[in-house]
This record gives sequence, C-alpha cells and structure tokens, in this order.
Amino acid sequence: MAEKAILAYFHSPEQAEGAAAKLKALRAAEVQVDRFNNEIGRGFESAMADSMMSVDGDMKSVGLDIILTAVIDDSVYDQACRVIESAGGSI
Repeated sequence: MAEKAILAYFHSPEQAEGAAAKLKALRAAEVQVDRFNNEIGRGFESAMADSMMSVDGDMKSVGLDIILTAVIDDSVYDQACRVIESAGGSI
C-alpha cells in the first residue's frame, strides 16, 4: 500500500474543509487545513507576496491562502485530486 502526499490551495476555509471531509471518507491517512500567513515583510515586499500570480498573468491564483495537506493511498490518488478540484482547490 503506497501513499502519496497532496498539497492543495483554496480561496476559502469552507472549500478546503468540504474537500477534507470527502478525503477522510476516502480514508486519507492524514488531512489538515491551515491558513497561509504572509510574514514576508512590510510595504513593497508584502504587496508583491500578496499579488502572487502565474507568469502568464492568471489571476485565479490570487487569494489562495488556505492550504490543505493530505496523505492518501496511491489507489485513490486520482479520485482525491478530482475531489479537491471539484471543491475549488488547486493542486
């Protein structure tokens, strides 16, 4: 029984908690939801960190400050990824 780790980002705690409940139903070994805290700096550095986006200017990544971590059995990894994405998460 091999396991895989998943790290996913969400816009809201409710999205992440919903995905976490479904991952637990898939018998995830561990599931945790946390908020990413921007402690990079003040002023310009903080503004840059808050405006993270992909190089092509994709704004969907802005505000993804909720992190879900999970350890899932390899046999249900693809299903777990679909659960996360359907809940609004980015892997």
